[in-house]
Amino acid sequence: MALASFAVSPPTAASAAVLRRAMSFSSVSAASQARVGVVQMTSVGDLDANYATCSRLTKEAAAAGVKFLCFPEVFSFIGSKDGESVKLAEPLDGPIMQRYCSLANESSMWLSLGGFQERGPDDSHQYNTHVLIDESGKVRSSYRKIHLFDVDVPGNMVYKESRFTTAVIPS
Repeated sequence: MALASFAVSPPTAASAAVLRRAMSFSSVSAASQARVGVVQMTSVGDLDANYATCSRLTKEAAAAGVKFLCFPEVFSFIGSKDGESVKLAEPLDGPIMQRYCSLANESSMWLSLGGFQERGPDDSHQYNTHVLIDESGKVRSSYRKIHLFDVDVPGNMVYKESRFTTAVIPS
């Protein structure tokens, strides 16, 4: 896990406004210094093993004074086959996300969770959802990925996230 100490300064005006609004209710103001942690991890096809890794890293970060911890895409699960994660997808208020909400609360830390497998509109699709949880364990924001990863490398590999993930196009 890489830890860095710096002022929170998001790259765009829109994301800065969202972060200021979300953090205005928090003990950490957007104008103050905050220790931010970034997790680099290799997820596996085991929800409990991934949660144990996330929990351990969150506790290490809390001991280092981190107030905002960012996890990568597919932090909670990565399947070995296309669409395997669809079977495990849950709503944002389901038991998997509740574990992470409790972890944020117990650690008094904001968690930025990339690529959660949120239940989709049907049994064969999911949403790839980024979730922001505050230090009290409340989901503050979520974003459903709209630019899906589809690649076809001639003579090599084909991977189409769109086969099992639904993109939500803003209206």
